Amino acid sequence: MTAAAPPLAEGAAGTGAVPEPGSSGLSPWFTPLRIALIVWIAMSIVAVIAQWHAIQILELSDTDDAMRMAQVRDLLAGQSWWDLTQYRVNPAGGGVLMHWSRIVDAPIALGIWLLKPLLGQALAEQVVMTVWPPLLGAALSVACALGYRNLPDRRIAYVAPLYLVTAGFIVVQLRPLRVDHHGWQIFLAMLILWQALRPASRQAGLIAGACGAALLAISIEGLPVVALFAGLCALRWALHARADDRARLTGYMAGLAGGALLFQFLTRGPTGLAGRWCDSLSAPYLGAFAVAAVAVLAIAAVDPARRWVRFAALGGAGALAAATLVAIEPLCAAGPFATLDPIVVHYWYRNVLEGQPVWASPPHSVFFVVVPWVIGLVGSLLAWRAGKTAEDRRAWTTVIVALAGASALSLLVLRSAGTAHLFAIPGSAWLGIRGWLRARQIASLLPRVIASALAALTLPMLGSLAVAGLAGLVFPALKADPREVDAPMAKRTCIDPPTIAALNHMPEATLLTPIDLGAPLIFWTHHAMVATPHHRNKEAMADTLRVFTGDPAKAEALVRKQQASLIVYCAGANDFTRYRREAKQGLAAQLYAGKAPAWLEPVAMPAGSSLAVWRVKPAS
Repeated sequence: MTAAAPPLAEGAAGTGAVPEPGSSGLSPWFTPLRIALIVWIAMSIVAVIAQWHAIQILELSDTDDAMRMAQVRDLLAGQSWWDLTQYRVNPAGGGVLMHWSRIVDAPIALGIWLLKPLLGQALAEQVVMTVWPPLLGAALSVACALGYRNLPDRRIAYVAPLYLVTAGFIVVQLRPLRVDHHGWQIFLAMLILWQALRPASRQAGLIAGACGAALLAISIEGLPVVALFAGLCALRWALHARADDRARLTGYMAGLAGGALLFQFLTRGPTGLAGRWCDSLSAPYLGAFAVAAVAVLAIAAVDPARRWVRFAALGGAGALAAATLVAIEPLCAAGPFATLDPIVVHYWYRNVLEGQPVWASPPHSVFFVVVPWVIGLVGSLLAWRAGKTAEDRRAWTTVIVALAGASALSLLVLRSAGTAHLFAIPGSAWLGIRGWLRARQIASLLPRVIASALAALTLPMLGSLAVAGLAGLVFPALKADPREVDAPMAKRTCIDPPTIAALNHMPEATLLTPIDLGAPLIFWTHHAMVATPHHRNKEAMADTLRVFTGDPAKAEALVRKQQASLIVYCAGANDFTRYRREAKQGLAAQLYAGKAPAWLEPVAMPAGSSLAVWRVKPAS
């Protein structure tokens, strides 16, 4: 890598060119790569200190982290690499085949396996859960620096790490204890964009396609991002008929189809190649990618001279791929959640805000989703306009298309905001650099300070806070409600060390709990659960909800059907509160009021424990 000058050197203010190393007094040792690592390490140290209490007691903030660790523990305990069934969830139904990937499990399991002989199982888990997410974040920071170095203004690569660590929707997925797959999604999206910013070639396409395949193997949620870059590759060749664009397109499709097949076999085995699931990579998607790749390769080999023929042929390839997907599994046309029971949709799915549109969230949170990518989009458009050459504008077009697509997706699915904010970094940094340089040229102190502060507002968190604060002053209804802040996990689940010890002292049993409590109890105890917040277990989830919200007399039959011997709940938990408030005659409301049906008897818990446990009496 060629060492470049510091990002804010005066000599580049008007041109966007990279100044000579050392021209502003900063050592050439500070390359984008080193700055990326330094900034991320500093941020990670702060994060560990801030979360030290949670790390000490392993206070997980998300149910998926708990279930991820259960999956890793099963793997280390000898469960087959290709067997992703959770046998402690819905044991009456034979367990639940998870839609998750071993790609995410592998580094966590490897770290624990290496450290266990030295530290023991518990401490090894604690260390790996603390260290691994920031390590993945360090890889993302490096990818940002190296990927955005391909932009016309290479100073962006120097400041990109600063914008990254102030992007809350990204950092929250890479903090200590956050071991689920969302950090991987953001990292792989960056790798795809990195290759898209490189000069067009078959190699760049192959690498991007393989990264897209890995993204889909981890989560089919990445399909819009993968399709977006496929469409960009196709559009460029269809418009300009350049040989290098054709090579990138064919490489991307070959890497996607071949990589998807390879990752699916490596992580799920032969069964994974034949399975027909709409919520994860499987035969319908593999077939669609294969058809699309073959069709694109054939079209590229013919190399039509007319533009309209290229557009028509590539459009036909896309339609053929979609038809293949639906032909293999027609249910995929309706989406992965179409078969959920209406009661599961009402009580669970619609309340998983990260999977809902942004307008389903509290009003003030919309600013933290929208403001960063609006700033990034404005900066990217201005950078495109200021481009000196066609290649400059071509690079910024890539950013604009990626950002526009990811931003639209973030409005429909909140969890996509992290990827949108990642793609917003170049435009935000471009604006920030120019604002800072102009501020430094102001002679008067107060205007210079104000202008510098305005430049700092291009940082994602600062800009969002400023807009949200201003909006709250103008429209009080948009202010954040302190009641919306999540309580600590221990309070939301009523799980504390004495309670855990008491539960683990009981013989192994199947517990019927509110949906959100299942995964934490899987993590902390040796018991099995009827249901956890994972949609493939849809029948047991529906039974659980009907138990808590339905007639207590009828609930008994469902409890015995699921072979549950204990009913466990935290009275203050959000989901249990929702059950009892919406179904005032249901079992949850009756238990909360102290009116247990005759088929239940209370189980004594330690003094001070808020977790309620009821034993199901033997059938008469």
